[in-house]
Amino acid sequence: MNTDMPTTPVFIERSWEMEERSWWDLWNGSFRAEDGRDETSTELFGHVNGLVQEVRKGSRCRVLEVACGTGTLSRRLSFSSYHGLDLSAAAIDIACKKAHSLALAPGVREPTYEAADFHEWPLAAEPFDVVLCVDAVSCFRDQALVLRKMAQSVRHGGHLLITTVNPFVYNRIRRADGGRVQNGPVSHWLTRRELHALIEQAGLKLERSYTIMPRGNRGILRFINSWRLNRALGRSGSAAFRRLKERAGLGQYRVVVARKTN
Repeated sequence: MNTDMPTTPVFIERSWEMEERSWWDLWNGSFRAEDGRDETSTELFGHVNGLVQEVRKGSRCRVLEVACGTGTLSRRLSFSSYHGLDLSAAAIDIACKKAHSLALAPGVREPTYEAADFHEWPLAAEPFDVVLCVDAVSCFRDQALVLRKMAQSVRHGGHLLITTVNPFVYNRIRRADGGRVQNGPVSHWLTRRELHALIEQAGLKLERSYTIMPRGNRGILRFINSWRLNRALGRSGSAAFRRLKERAGLGQYRVVVARKTN
């Protein structure tokens, strides 16, 4: 459920008239049928993949991904088993078809996918090492319930990894076609404080929270992200400035890492 979406007028006009499942069926079938279609989501999935390897110290693990879309991330992960859930049946159909062509290491199970509303999904009999949710928490109608269920799905010592769009930056990205920004069926953009509170209320220990991928070309972001400024800083200075912007909360995405300690 990546939310960095194209904004062609035809797509927006149609999406406003759709109920939630149909909206995601259209989005996934149109813009997520192929992997690596845009640089932004490719970079985001790459960061999440690296983060999973970091928290698991390179070992294979049991993964649950909530709102997995067409399974793009699953095809980059190293896992012992993987189960993906998504509201969109069209997305799950694409994910299942692609899974059959994966080259898996010995002893690794083929990833499985399921079309389901996570609000109503019965918890798995065995908890997972890692639970992922990439750019979907803003779309759930009961975010507190969803965070509790995610926490319940994590084993003791396991991790929950969440990414979500940073509206401050996202709303300051000028689209080349001048189209209206459409984020899909968003329920509520959680603030940093709200997201942290829900994670802690769900019984997880917050380990890290930061932003990645500085973007934006409107307002003050037009200046601090300009190519002229970054060229003047040089390669090392530009890299250091990028890290500074991410720590300051000026990345397009917020990343949260939480662990189950009880």
